[in-house]
Amino acid sequence: MKLVRALAVGAACVVVLLAGHPALAQPYPNKPVRMVIAFPPGGTSDFVGRVVAAKLSEFLGQPIVIDNKPGATGLIGTQDVARAAPDGYTLLLAPSDFTLIPTLQAKPPYDAQKDFAPIGMVLDYPHVLVANPNVAASNAKELIALAKSKPSQLNFASGGNGATNHISGEWFKLNSGADITHVPYKGNGPAITDLLADRVQLLFTSTGPVEAHLKSGKLKAIAVTGRNRLASLPDVQTVAESAIPGYQFTLWYGLVAPAGTPRPVIDRLNADLRRTMASPEVKEKLASIGGNLNVGSPEEFAAVLRDETVRWAKLAKDVGIKME
Repeated sequence: MKLVRALAVGAACVVVLLAGHPALAQPYPNKPVRMVIAFPPGGTSDFVGRVVAAKLSEFLGQPIVIDNKPGATGLIGTQDVARAAPDGYTLLLAPSDFTLIPTLQAKPPYDAQKDFAPIGMVLDYPHVLVANPNVAASNAKELIALAKSKPSQLNFASGGNGATNHISGEWFKLNSGADITHVPYKGNGPAITDLLADRVQLLFTSTGPVEAHLKSGKLKAIAVTGRNRLASLPDVQTVAESAIPGYQFTLWYGLVAPAGTPRPVIDRLNADLRRTMASPEVKEKLASIGGNLNVGSPEEFAAVLRDETVRWAKLAKDVGIKME
């Protein structure tokens, strides 16, 4: 009887312990996973997130539901994930803005390192400077000359004040002396719509969201901000080779979960993210934006977050951007 009673007490204790740790109570994942994209449909973040989610869900064995939560240059969606339960069922596709935004504010709304658990890098990529066909320039050198001859008459759109393509435009202005005016939007989707309508003339973006428009001639590519030309746009010069030697501006995406997410869950997500990014179909789809796919470990991504926070703080100071 004593043995039976002891076993019963032990079993009860195990149940209590498991009840306190839902991620350990049953195999992960056992229900759909939500991936928050902190920008509207139609932009680069949405494009990358949907490509990754579609394949990652196959390896996880559960659907991944995309939840677009735009607003405040990514703050609304990012803070939503920071407040979510740390159980692996809410993830954030974190763009470069993720480490940029806190460096622009006197009172950062979140800490990219303390409030989140890194899972892995997704990719890094350059921007492409695209223009409405009415812009009388075919490369960076010609665009700079045009902007200087018509000061403040050319506008460049962005996904919002402080967004990476805002920084990209300001960095281009700082290094080129081009006098172009910033026009912020609530995401790249609306910015592309107005670019097509010639309400704005320029946009720094990945090629994914504008690929069809480039092929149809509704938009044209002026320059690539990375070190090398893109395989998908072999005839488009880099800013460095056309106008500004040494010029480079690259960005990245990664996957994070709320801080406190159990390590076994992080490891499972990292392993399946590696498999996702190694799949030929994902590589093919993301090749259009010139993405360099290298997931690495959670620790390696944590190091990227630390280094990028320092990088963005210096860059934001150099171009003089702050957010209230």
